[in-house]
Amino acid sequence: MPIYEKHATPIIEVHNLGFDYGAGWIFHKLNLEIPEGDFAAVIGANGAGKSTLIKMLAHVIPPTTGTISYYGKPIEQFEQWDWVGYVPQNPAKQQQGFPISVEEVVKLGLLKPNKLWQRFGVAEKQKLEAALETFDLLELRNRRIGDLSGGQQQRVFLARAMVKEPKVLLLDEPATGIDPAAKIALYDMLRYINRKQNVTIVMVSHDLDLATLAAKSAICINHGICFRGDIHEALKHHHSGQQGFIYK
Repeated sequence: MPIYEKHATPIIEVHNLGFDYGAGWIFHKLNLEIPEGDFAAVIGANGAGKSTLIKMLAHVIPPTTGTISYYGKPIEQFEQWDWVGYVPQNPAKQQQGFPISVEEVVKLGLLKPNKLWQRFGVAEKQKLEAALETFDLLELRNRRIGDLSGGQQQRVFLARAMVKEPKVLLLDEPATGIDPAAKIALYDMLRYINRKQNVTIVMVSHDLDLATLAAKSAICINHGICFRGDIHEALKHHHSGQQGFIYK
């Protein structure tokens, strides 16, 4: 029986979404629901709009047309951004040469919007310690972020996204640039976050085979949605060479 339960309560709803960089539509009239508890892998060809979709869900860029809603509220009116964690593609590049420690990076996840200076009380310190422990970073807490391996850096940025205990986690190709063993460990961690902490996850992935280790469903984008359903069904279509699933 598929684990993907399309009839669960939708957390994210997308209606007639479109995005145009100015050289033509990346995608147009895209409709999508992300149910509570899902772990959806977003797959598709390069340039099909996967990262663009994640950035719009994270409210980083606005859509050209259409609407996005969180918990029934239009994204422009949604205020509970503590409920949403976001890890962009290659986040460590922005801080590679900056002398910031692992603990300081994770602590940034506790900052309130538009409040760069704030006091951290007992509750915030407890959340920080819990995140460092969960992501196996206690011994690395004083290390500079740029001195870590790719897998260690990804754990740091996941900890930063999860330290505020969000209900939704958005990830843009989190396994990029890390070795095979670290990738498997990362997906095991994401599976734990989804199944045990009940966090809904939407993740862009270039490796559908690897994504099946953790994800429940797949969203295949080819300038529009060409598949939405159980990830193991998506894998069958991909290996059979169905049009739209050839994305390497």
